[in-house]
Amino acid sequence: SPPPHRSVGPSLGYGKSSLAAMRKVYGGLVDRREAERIERLAAGLSQQAPPWAAQYLVKAAPVAGVFGALSQSLGPRIYQFYLSLYRFYKRLPKNAASCLWGLSLCFYGGRYPLALAVLEAFKLTGGSEMAMHLETIKETVEQVQEASAKDDRTDADGDGAKDVDQLDAKQLASRKLSLLLRIVDPGQVSEALRGLCSGYLGIIAALQTKYARTTALAHSIGESCRPAAAKLLAPSALAVTPPEHRKWVSPCINYFCKFLAAVVAWRLQSTLSTFQSGLAGGLLAARSGFALLQSANMIAPGELGETMSDEVVGWTLAAGGVYYQLVQGGAVPIVFYPVLWPLGVLESWLKL
Repeated sequence: SPPPHRSVGPSLGYGKSSLAAMRKVYGGLVDRREAERIERLAAGLSQQAPPWAAQYLVKAAPVAGVFGALSQSLGPRIYQFYLSLYRFYKRLPKNAASCLWGLSLCFYGGRYPLALAVLEAFKLTGGSEMAMHLETIKETVEQVQEASAKDDRTDADGDGAKDVDQLDAKQLASRKLSLLLRIVDPGQVSEALRGLCSGYLGIIAALQTKYARTTALAHSIGESCRPAAAKLLAPSALAVTPPEHRKWVSPCINYFCKFLAAVVAWRLQSTLSTFQSGLAGGLLAARSGFALLQSANMIAPGELGETMSDEVVGWTLAAGGVYYQLVQGGAVPIVFYPVLWPLGVLESWLKL
């Protein structure tokens, strides 16, 4: 009979309970067999890691197994969902796609100022080349996944048990590492990573230039309010602070002023971004919408140039978008939330 399946988790005393608890949370989304395999792989890597890191890798192995299996289950579905949305967007007429983008920018652009700035910098700093390098990385990952899946099904000795199930954690890690080194082309991957790093540095430089004024404004506000804050807050702070701790009063007031100035400056920048996105999105939506109506012969070809209809509609949309974002909060409807979710994730990451 084939040897029993060995898992590192139970031998450590917490793998089985951790997997059971996480499986209860995530339900059928987690393939337990795949989670245990990834857990064994992570534990095998810990045996080859430095001693100071090995203990943390061993403790993280059960979590890595569950989340690895979860990503393998949900990752392709999420990718296909957004790929289908992108293909649908690309199949739309150019004016229709521009109108939809303009409306989104008009009513929700103020929520994602950093993400939109990154997208603009992405286009200005060779976005097509970065997309090509990302495609190279994607193809390499797919090749590794396909080879790993084929290796998981291999039964070279014909004993009825898969070879990977008969390996301990260290042997499994060495086998998968050897497979990775055989499949990946180092020159191709190095070139792709070099291109991505160059594009990333270009985006960072563009963002620093764009928001340098905000940083300067925050510094100016902080320096201006610090003398007044010292006169207003220092006496009360000194009165309630023990003598041996009074040396901290002045630095704390300085940092408080800097923090408050940064909040005010970024709030002003966010308001300006809301006005900018509302105006740009409203005019783009109006002009694209009128062009779409004109291409459908619903408007005479020369009529649009003789009137200010597109400007009136655009400014009206811009006013409505700014009002919705600044006064109503600009909440994204639940129907559009999956579509705008990547922008929200990018915005949250950039704010860290």
